[in-house]
Formats: sequence, C-alpha cells, structure tokens
Amino acid sequence: MNGSNTTLKVASLNTWHGLNGKGTFLFGLLEARSERVARLARQVNALKALDADVLLLQEVNPLPFRAHWYARQLHKRCEYVSCNAGVKLGWGPPWNLNEGLAILFPQNWKVEALGRKRLSGELRLSPLRLSQVGGPYLSLQLHESRVALALRLTLPPHRQHANSTGVTSVLLGVTHLHHAPALTPRNEAELEVMTSEGLSQEERLHVLKAFRTANARRVSEVDTLASWLERLRKPGEPILLGGDFNSEPESAPVRTLLRHGWSDVWKIAGHEEDPACAATWDPGRNPLAWASQKFHQVGGNFSSQVESLFRRVDALPRRIDYLFVYPPSGLDSVNPTSDLGCLGSLRNASRFGFLSGNPLASEGLGVHLDPTFAQRPERASLDSQENERFISDHFGVYAEFGANL
Repeated sequence: MNGSNTTLKVASLNTWHGLNGKGTFLFGLLEARSERVARLARQVNALKALDADVLLLQEVNPLPFRAHWYARQLHKRCEYVSCNAGVKLGWGPPWNLNEGLAILFPQNWKVEALGRKRLSGELRLSPLRLSQVGGPYLSLQLHESRVALALRLTLPPHRQHANSTGVTSVLLGVTHLHHAPALTPRNEAELEVMTSEGLSQEERLHVLKAFRTANARRVSEVDTLASWLERLRKPGEPILLGGDFNSEPESAPVRTLLRHGWSDVWKIAGHEEDPACAATWDPGRNPLAWASQKFHQVGGNFSSQVESLFRRVDALPRRIDYLFVYPPSGLDSVNPTSDLGCLGSLRNASRFGFLSGNPLASEGLGVHLDPTFAQRPERASLDSQENERFISDHFGVYAEFGANL
C-alpha cells in the first residue's frame, strides 16, 4: 500500500467542445478562440492540481489530436473513441467537429482496451438517419450518436488494497448520454406555468412528447450500457463508470441504473442534493453553461414560447454528471462501496471546476465542496472576468478510493 493509503483517484469531466451545433461545413463557436486557448490552459492546470490517476473525459474535440494533447500535458496515456464526427473520409465536414470520449491513465500501468459500444443513434435505412462512425478518420453520420468506451486497468502492487481477494484490476467506463430536456417534476411544473401563460394544447403535447422521448432514449442507453459493462466484468472485479448522463438523480435513467445494482458515489458519500452544492450544470452561476444554452435545438416549427420553455428548463441547476460503482458479487448490498476489492473503500467524493482560491493547490482548484460557490450571485450580477474562474460549462466529479483512515 502506498504511503497515503490511496488505491485509486478518478475524475470525470465534460471538457466542453464549445460548438453551437449549427452549420454544414463548419460549426459556429460559443467562445472566441483566444478564450478557448486560455480555458484549456486553466483546465490542464486544474487537472494537474487534482492529480487523479484516471480521467474519464467527454466532449473531447477534435479527435484524435485533443486526446493525445491531454495525455501529453498530463503525462498519461489515453484511449479514445469518436462519437459525433459528421462526414469524414480522412477529413470532412463539419471541419471542426470530431468529438468523443477519452480515458487517461498512468503511463506505466497495465491496461486492456475493451472497445466501444453504440448506445443509440443506430444505422437506419432512411438516408437521413445514417450514423456510422468508424473512427476519427472514417465516418458517415447525419444525426447524433451516443457510445461508451471501456478498458481494464490493472493496479500496480503498491496500489492494491490489502484486503483484496486476488482481484487486481478495475473495469473503467465512460459515456455521454443523449442531450434533451427530461420528464421530471420540475420540468413538468415549468410546463404548467407556460401553459397558464398561453401555451397551446398542441404545443403542450409536443413538449410532453419530447420530454418522454428523451427519457425513453436515455433509459435504453443506460440498459445497454449496464448490460455491456456487466458482461465485460471479471468475477469479483469492481466497475467505475463516469460521464455526463444528462439526467437528474430522480430521473428514470438514473433509477434504471440503480436498479441494475449500481451505486451513485455522490450519494454514498452522504452529500445533499441542494443545487447550490451539488449541481454540475448551473447556468445561473456558470457563464460558460449559460453560453452553452445556445446549442439547444428544439426541433419542429413551434412558437417562441416553446423555445423559451426549453431554455427555461435547461437553465435549472441540476446534477447530471456522475461517478457510479458496481460492486463485486457477495458484498453487502446496503453499502456496496464499503469494500470494493482491490480499490478498498470510498474515501472522498466531490465536484471540481470552479477556481475558488481553495488552498489545495497553487492553481486554487476547488476540489472539496466549496462553500464560496454556494454563495455565488446569479449570473446577472457577475463581472465578465468571472468566466476565467471556470474550466468548463460543467463541473467535474472526483472520487478517491483506499483504506479507511
């Protein structure tokens, strides 16, 4: 066991591609190029300060360049997969889109690449539903695709938990689920308010259908994802799954994953669901998240009221980024993270991404729950320089495993 009794530190972050999703040959940008360069520098400094062994990254763009860039900057190796690339035959439109997932891990640790799994956006006969992504250089894709990436990481002897029963590896997965407003109590309440303000019955039904369709797609994605990872898992091997699930804790997709036997690390750590302290998506306080709302596409020829409704529900602060664990068989189902084999126990879970002046590191990385962010004013009263205190439009989630102190 290493001196700090830590077996593994893992973090998940949606790195934000910064594109608006509009255009045929070139997507528009949601931040100036100079701002993006500066933000990526802040991001790398923050990740260095976090010093996680494993990084589960989403919206890595463009691939393969960006994945290798992160790996070089952070002195790690990487595995990656393209999710949304457009039309590529070596190169092709949209010229600035080739986004996907990446897993970064220590250079000298043994890994086994387990490949990718398509979760949704399957190939259909209609020419308007083509979605075949063979990699960053070969793609024929005309609509959104969602995938997952997995690998097996063998912990070096000095990082294995002393109580491990012969299991020396952990299965790692990362994903980014479908993005669209969900059917949740808060969203239904917003819909009723808009209906009382004049939203037509036709438009109300359209919105309800959109909510339910998004829920159904993500539930299907979660079912496919959980089944795939559970098949890949060796007997007694723990699984760590991270990513942007675009789903709130009370939503059907998250409940589906919990029914599969998975555990939400944030909940296991005993944290509250107060949005100011738990939200990983908070346009009210994070100006980068506010800018990302311009990416939202409602679809259909509906009134500005429908557009306004979708933007209102997207502006609600919520927790949509997660780390989940799947325990080895035979563990106590009430507290499955009490002993995860070679990983030991969950020791810490927190969010990161707001450079608050926390003394943890010289860059001021707010790893532990930061009370100053909960007191942060709403966006309307913020100074434009506040943008420089964020590394992404999302908060990341961090967890540390090892022996109990």
